[in-house]
Amino acid sequence: MAAQDDRAQAPGKQRPQSPPKCDRPPQLASLYVGDLHPEVGEADLVAAFSEMGDVASVRVCRDAASGRSLCYGYVNFFSHFLASKALACLNYSKLKGKPMRIMWCQRDPSRRKAGNANLFVKNLDPSISSARLQSIFCQYGNILSCKVAEDNGSSKGFGFVQFESEESAMNALRALHDTMLEGKNIYVSKFVKKSERTSFGEEPEFTNLYVKNLEEDITMDHLQDKFSEYGKVSNVVIMKNIDGKSRGFGFVNFESPQAAKKAVEALNGTIMGSKILFVGRAQKKAGREQLLKDAHQVVCSSRVQKSGCNLYVKNLDLSIDDSKLQGYFSSFGTITSAKVMRDDNGLSKGFGFVCFSNCEEAKRALNTLNGIIFRGKPLYVAIAQQKDDRSRNLQEYRSQIQPQSQHHSYLNPLPGQRYAPPYNTPLFHLPYTLLSQSIHHQYVGANAGLPYATESYREYHSTSVMP
Repeated sequence: MAAQDDRAQAPGKQRPQSPPKCDRPPQLASLYVGDLHPEVGEADLVAAFSEMGDVASVRVCRDAASGRSLCYGYVNFFSHFLASKALACLNYSKLKGKPMRIMWCQRDPSRRKAGNANLFVKNLDPSISSARLQSIFCQYGNILSCKVAEDNGSSKGFGFVQFESEESAMNALRALHDTMLEGKNIYVSKFVKKSERTSFGEEPEFTNLYVKNLEEDITMDHLQDKFSEYGKVSNVVIMKNIDGKSRGFGFVNFESPQAAKKAVEALNGTIMGSKILFVGRAQKKAGREQLLKDAHQVVCSSRVQKSGCNLYVKNLDLSIDDSKLQGYFSSFGTITSAKVMRDDNGLSKGFGFVCFSNCEEAKRALNTLNGIIFRGKPLYVAIAQQKDDRSRNLQEYRSQIQPQSQHHSYLNPLPGQRYAPPYNTPLFHLPYTLLSQSIHHQYVGANAGLPYATESYREYHSTSVMP
């Protein structure tokens, strides 16, 4: 034994070295969890998914302003096997009384938005659930996501099935279109985005009209007589306030789309009493907001965005309104508009826009006021950008910092340091055991350090569990 030790320590001889330890964290397997009950939190996800094995992290995504759950989140496992097990066992299982919809997390949104392997299914019996629909379509290929649209827990009679490959989707379409399911002939087609449906489809038919600029003395009988000249009217209503006075607008519903269209063409822009009527198709709030958004983007792209005259201003005190914002910036030139953005309750969102008559004035205001204390807060001022430009700049910034963040271990931080996660790593970290843990809250802004005006309209509120 002594001879062996002498040989091991003889000159020119070296002990074999063990391979260096790898500090890189293990590759996490991420699941998307949708259709969550609004009251489901991170602790609920941990309790549900820990039955499958050790969970690395979870996150419930929340609205930045209200803190309310957006009803979806992410669960990360330490191994692909455990994530696959959770997907197979827990998909469509109920959490707080509502079935969860689980699928593999897709970091690249382009594949998800393309919709090449996505099918639209309608004329479904109300008894058909998402789980039942998936069991019918899964024989034609691997399904990434399957959902039956619901309203207050009741089926709306249609749904969506997204396959992994377009070939599988086409096989399912050919096999199941116009077949009987629970006594109904189901309709299966390729999913087409709403914008594309309206662009190369005919104008959607409508029977309900929105009428505004009505004088206070206009009654429902007046509207009934006026609009009946163009077809049979089934219903007329004038909206009134709590005092019973007319609010100046109402709705007229025809029995046929042809009559409604004729009424719009004939009466829109005509004079009734002393006011010019507006008559158009009645739309839901989401549709009206989309039209206003599209019109705003056209104006911005044609007049403002190209010239760089529009400034984005954030970190505003909640007491600042449009006039105060305009007054503060007016010393740098002629302001064509100043707007503080507000939520549905009329409360300031803390940011807004100031548009100058030319880009030199805007540049001078930017260079002077960016970082200046205004009502106790440092202003952030930048050239306003369209949403697509902000998203592209943010993606470029993330792609630059991602390779750097991969060199840091979040499982083995240096003594005295706390892990600062990369942008795409959920912030709810769990050790391999859930014993002797303490909870603290952490909030991370989405645009920290960015040189562009990339206001985050959604902030992830996450709860970290530290050993």
